[in-house]
Amino acid sequence: MINDTKMNSVLNYVLKNAKQDDPRSVLDTIDSFVLETNTFLMNVGPEKGKLLAETIKDLMPLKALELGSFLGYSAITIAMFLPKAGSLVSIDHDKDSITASKKIVKYAGLENKVHFINSASDEAISNLEEAFDFIFIDHEKNRYYSDLLLMEKLNLINKGGIVFADNVGIFEDKMKDYFAHVRDSGAYTSKNIGAHLEYRDNVYDAVEISKFN
Repeated sequence: MINDTKMNSVLNYVLKNAKQDDPRSVLDTIDSFVLETNTFLMNVGPEKGKLLAETIKDLMPLKALELGSFLGYSAITIAMFLPKAGSLVSIDHDKDSITASKKIVKYAGLENKVHFINSASDEAISNLEEAFDFIFIDHEKNRYYSDLLLMEKLNLINKGGIVFADNVGIFEDKMKDYFAHVRDSGAYTSKNIGAHLEYRDNVYDAVEISKFN
């Protein structure tokens, strides 16, 4: 997690430089912040963000879930392409991330599309009362597998729903159980797409996109 000072720097940069109520401008401005300040941010970034956006546009989910809000970058990427009646629940255990995400998402004009929950992921998942068509996983890497199993146990993934997991390339060593489950259990049809780590063209990463059968 970046510290509060850097988080506020991103927020202030967005408020100063991005066009209000323009999600694309907000995302481009966050990307510009990284380039201009040489500050690494662990949001999904433009390359994998394009894959995320394409998945949302193809699926058009009514109910979306995000594990890991960070600064609201991926929440904006998802929410801006949801259908008119679509909505996103975004969960993060860090209160500062939730605070910054709310402000940035509101500035992007998408506050009515996104509901934030400040909680540990497993606790929040246990209290969810609706199933989802799309789930974006980008929080603590050692929770990917256990949280996916918990969502399955609680029937929170609709048939045909998509689970999109970020950072499975750079953290491949922590994904063995996750990979085995989505690739070999028969519960999913899964594909792995190679990409680069956010804002690092010389570092390999990947996403795993899994359809719930």
